Amino acid sequence: MNPTVNNPGTIQAKDIMHAEVLSVYEGWSIQRLADFFMKHKISGAPVIAADHELVGVVSVSDIFHFENMDEEQRQSALQTCYRDVTNTEPNVVDLENWSKNAQYHCTVHQIMAPQVISVAETASLSEIASLMLEQRIHRVFVTCDNCISGVISTSNILQVLASDETALIAARKTA
Repeated sequence: MNPTVNNPGTIQAKDIMHAEVLSVYEGWSIQRLADFFMKHKISGAPVIAADHELVGVVSVSDIFHFENMDEEQRQSALQTCYRDVTNTEPNVVDLENWSKNAQYHCTVHQIMAPQVISVAETASLSEIASLMLEQRIHRVFVTCDNCISGVISTSNILQVLASDETALIAARKTA
């Protein structure tokens, strides 16, 4: 389907969503997450637990934030991760060693956002755009019966606008 914005009230999430949604596991290392994003040329994904329950969302921005933490924030994140993995308190030497390869030791769970912002398949284009602006996000997940059925990114919205602009220019040339 090639929706246009001639009547934006008729365009719904299901008309512009990308139905193939790749998910990541909360236990993956940050390095594995970064490799996954690069391999699939995506910048964000829903996060699922080992039991396939949806537990959050993570993006490239979260990786950058982690990589640019000051030393105190990084130490805190590493301590939490160390406790989760080993069930013991870290000593200074262990933390220093973990710090050198933090992207391999810390997990998606440490950097993800625990809330998933979503819309129904029937949400209008203007509702979706308003939500994305309000929440300052670049993607929103589309749900049906509490399951993710698609994803809409800012580029999906721009494609609708661009296709409409192209149709408008073509119509003007023939008039």
